[in-house]
Amino acid sequence: MTDPSRFIFCPYDGEKLIANRKIQKGHRFCRSCGFVDYQNPKACVAVLILQGDKILLARRGVEPAKGEWDIPGGFVEAKESAEKAVFRETLEETRLRVRVREYLGSLPDVYHPRCSPTLNLCYWVEIVHGIPTAKSDVDALKWFRLDNLPKKLAFAHQAQAIEILRKRLKS
Repeated sequence: MTDPSRFIFCPYDGEKLIANRKIQKGHRFCRSCGFVDYQNPKACVAVLILQGDKILLARRGVEPAKGEWDIPGGFVEAKESAEKAVFRETLEETRLRVRVREYLGSLPDVYHPRCSPTLNLCYWVEIVHGIPTAKSDVDALKWFRLDNLPKKLAFAHQAQAIEILRKRLKS
């Protein structure tokens, strides 16, 4: 089966991409214009909002993973820093204004349904102003105790991000 996240045709001139391990180390490329499908991940932010021993999760209102619990966040836009994306995504999805407390690290994942590679930049934030209100692509918001989270979260990296946060809280 073909990897659904990989290009078959060049996005610039429509030529069929070919694989040549000697030239491009296994990445498919276009003989016509030289485009190489490196499978670079898209940058995303994951915003971990705490209140005491509880974390704010968002129930997704759209696909992918509609109806599943999710850490607020999303894709970093062109010409936007990761920190600006944290503020924008949090405001868009929760109506909260936040400040970054700590950068927790980066976690690779994939975004459904094409399994596009992502690199999730995880931030622990504090609420500066506002009352959590579900907005944008969020169906609902709910505080969960860190020791009583939903069994399944929307994306694989999220359980890892929460585990990193738990370790930071213990240290």
